[in-house]
Amino acid sequence: MKNKNQTLKFVFLVLFFGCIFSTAFSLFVGIIIPEGVVKDFFILTQSLGFGHNANNWYEFGPIRFKIGFFFDISILSIIGFFIAWYLLRYFK
Repeated sequence: MKNKNQTLKFVFLVLFFGCIFSTAFSLFVGIIIPEGVVKDFFILTQSLGFGHNANNWYEFGPIRFKIGFFFDISILSIIGFFIAWYLLRYFK
């Protein structure tokens, strides 16, 4: 069972670094490519998550807090995720 647990940790680690790499690559492409349709296509992001409303306060007596969690997804982030998945399958 320990081997399966280590494999699962390795999968999440590789995918996490794939997400980090794709975010850095997306920012790099945003700096390098001049303004235009190609840049807009690759850099256009869609935010998915919760906690964006002004009235999302959670109250527990004297304690009040907000919760929010978002993913910003772009074409380059999806490409980076699949590259990480491919490398995971290649080195596994």
